[in-house]
Amino acid sequence: MEVLVEWLGGWANVERWLSAGALVAARVAPLTLFAPWLMLAKTPVVIRSGVVVALTFAFAPLCMGRIDPEALEATHGVTFAVWVLREAMVGTLFAVATAVPFYALDWAGRLTDTWRGASLAEVIAPPTGERTSPLGDLYLLMGIAVFVSLGGHRFALAAFAEGLVVAPPGSIDLAARADEIVWGAARLTGSALAFAASIAAPAAVSIVVVEAGLGLVARSVPQVPVFFAGMPLRAAVGLAAALIGLSVVVGELPAAFEVAIDTARDWTQ
Repeated sequence: MEVLVEWLGGWANVERWLSAGALVAARVAPLTLFAPWLMLAKTPVVIRSGVVVALTFAFAPLCMGRIDPEALEATHGVTFAVWVLREAMVGTLFAVATAVPFYALDWAGRLTDTWRGASLAEVIAPPTGERTSPLGDLYLLMGIAVFVSLGGHRFALAAFAEGLVVAPPGSIDLAARADEIVWGAARLTGSALAFAASIAAPAAVSIVVVEAGLGLVARSVPQVPVFFAGMPLRAAVGLAAALIGLSVVVGELPAAFEVAIDTARDWTQ
């Protein structure tokens, strides 16, 4: 052990490397929690931890010589915890910014399931015990497939690595950039909500037309149990409209991904 420590430059150098690794890991960890393009919500903790360790080893050498010496000296105690927390916040900003288009896709799918009367489809998933939406999962997985096929994961990780070089741990002053981050978050959230509404719009229009038709049938032939008879029709029409709308959604995704990655880069550099 002592030979290894001497080869690494002594205990002081080992502690500095461990401190740098902890700071980088704090910035990396949110990617595995909030970025669906890297890790799904149902991924086991063991796999998440392995990815954090792997990315930390990959990214740490990029910024080791650029980290604030004050952060490397504070190897323990409250001061170091504050440094780690700040890096976790920076990583969260990056992860959430890149994940907004995927959240919009999931929202759109859940809205469509609700409008087409498929609330009962939000069943309990046996592996996790969580409620799930079939169309929400479909849209989300479709978005991830498009993102990866376009190489978006490489651009996102490159932007993250660039942030570590340009703004290494300890150099970003979040308080000074609070206004920029708040306005950017509001703008990105508004865009995501508009995007989700536009994705779900075809299904919404189709379901309104079906409801109007069912209403006319109910007034004309009161004996027909419209509520129960219309459930499969409403569900089928909503599903068909949602699937047809995917052709339009796929064409809009590359631009949405690009904006999300650019926003994440701006916030963390």
